[in-house]
Amino acid sequence: MYACWSVKGGSGTTVFACSLALALSERHGSATIIDLNGDVSAVLGMAEPTGRGVRDWLADPVRVSQDLSSLRVTATSRLHLIPAGSPAMFDEASLLDLAAAVTDNHTVIDFGSTRPPDSLRDILRADWLVTRACYLALRRAARLSRRPGGVVLLREEGRALTTRDVQSVVGAPVVAEITVSDATARCVDAGLLATRLPKGLAEELSAVL
Repeated sequence: MYACWSVKGGSGTTVFACSLALALSERHGSATIIDLNGDVSAVLGMAEPTGRGVRDWLADPVRVSQDLSSLRVTATSRLHLIPAGSPAMFDEASLLDLAAAVTDNHTVIDFGSTRPPDSLRDILRADWLVTRACYLALRRAARLSRRPGGVVLLREEGRALTTRDVQSVVGAPVVAEITVSDATARCVDAGLLATRLPKGLAEELSAVL
């Protein structure tokens, strides 16, 4: 499982998580993305799923693995989405149950601005903080009690902070640098990301697959 999260809203976590899941589905024939944040369907250009979602499953005191699989909806011919569902509260123990119930080896979890709990660290294939080279975001990242497994740096023109600066502040290696491009923004705005992953973005993602 790939966990994608940020310390600040607007960092691009959901767009990166969706792009990563799409790239995994193309490479391996299938993949799943789990939406804990609530924006994945919009980024993928899908109608908002109705009914129960992963947050409902997490809030249920009786969590059955098979019930999680039944929540999946089709995003593309190769990618499944487990939508967020209602804004129910969940705890660390329920996230451990979620990790145990996941059956797809190529699963991406969009945690949004919620940091995965320490207890998940040994279970995850990747624990990635998604951030821009932004002073405010890095200021928050510097206060983390636990360092992430790696950093996905979204590169923008005009930023003064370098990759080395980001690694020094966060205390973790930058595992990928993803260009914030007009092509990606246009795909998301037009609802076409799921059908037309920009070539440059796909090439940059290949570095972490």
